[in-house]
Amino acid sequence: MAGAVPEVRAAQRRIVSTVNASGVICGDGLALWREVNCGESKATAAEIAKDLTMLDVPHQVVTAFRFPLANSWDKRPRRGEEVRVAKNDLKHLVRWMPSLETYIDQITGDCPGFGFTIFEPRAEGMAVMQLALAADWPRWTNKQAGAMGLMCAQCGYDLRERHNEDRMPYNIPLAKQPKKRRLVCGQCCNDGVDKVKRLAACTGQSAAE
Repeated sequence: MAGAVPEVRAAQRRIVSTVNASGVICGDGLALWREVNCGESKATAAEIAKDLTMLDVPHQVVTAFRFPLANSWDKRPRRGEEVRVAKNDLKHLVRWMPSLETYIDQITGDCPGFGFTIFEPRAEGMAVMQLALAADWPRWTNKQAGAMGLMCAQCGYDLRERHNEDRMPYNIPLAKQPKKRRLVCGQCCNDGVDKVKRLAACTGQSAAE
């Protein structure tokens, strides 16, 4: 902007560069993920948030996980912080980055959003949960998605595919590992109905129809 002070101009340059390098546009808005304590030279989530605040762009910082690196000995998901700008707030960023308008225009109603929804059978019925994944989860390879448990544990179906309502993801842990999340498609678990009935029987409740 013509009257912007040098500090604001510097923040604008940093944000434009960061969005171009690692920004992810999805149905819910814009996301920028940074791994926690990884020693990268890139701007941290806190630094990105500081620049967005200086530019008066509404945002939030959330915890989000990505797949482990292929060459890493640690096969646990990588914990990170993701800076998110909601779709309705992107107009505040377009003011500083007009080229972003082109990508916003490409967002359609069927584009995946920030969250990854799963269903969890409980004695009282079916709960709807959101996994804390980085917003680029639709773009992961099958191997990367598999490392995050996003392939059906029984048949291998890609649970990111949401066009088939018979194959929604349900959390059906093994009896010997009741606390470990295990996602199974609806076709392999009768949409979680059997699990709800078993849990209800164990607690003396009537399973919700």
